[in-house]
Amino acid sequence: SASITKGHATLNSDGKGGYIVVPTKVGEDLHIGVTARNEEGRSQSMGEYVFRVRQLPDPTPFIEYKDKDGNTQRYRGGKPFSKQALMSTDGIVAAIDDGLLNISFRVLSFDIVFFDNMGNAIPRKSDGRLFSQAQKDMLRNLQRGKRFYISNVKAVGPDNVERQLPTSLEVIVN
Repeated sequence: SASITKGHATLNSDGKGGYIVVPTKVGEDLHIGVTARNEEGRSQSMGEYVFRVRQLPDPTPFIEYKDKDGNTQRYRGGKPFSKQALMSTDGIVAAIDDGLLNISFRVLSFDIVFFDNMGNAIPRKSDGRLFSQAQKDMLRNLQRGKRFYISNVKAVGPDNVERQLPTSLEVIVN
């Protein structure tokens, strides 16, 4: 069995013999004590483990789409992106996806900045993770080689912290 001996968190059984710990305070150490029951039925301390609770890093915004084989892919910007794939997706997502962590965030809003033939910026806002109708109309009219930028992404993660993401996504229509 496990218990929190020092720190702020909730501890719940996962129903498979493990535990799920959800820290409720960032920046402090969390001490978890582990005990085992031996064959005679006596509890024995197996030790106390200390974990440093840190804030989750900011996620990365990307466009999730299906490739020609039906597999989910993530477009991260900076290279040509098929207009067909762009038109088949309904919005953007944000996640920490670095090989170690795979944590989804809920996108609250984002802007797309388009440029007309004169180079004037035309911003369009979305409330939520889905493209707004105005954004879809602009996307539909984009020609090959044109670029637009997804920026001002606001998202909230499992830590319930709302974040303004510092990165933008450059999309090059192919």
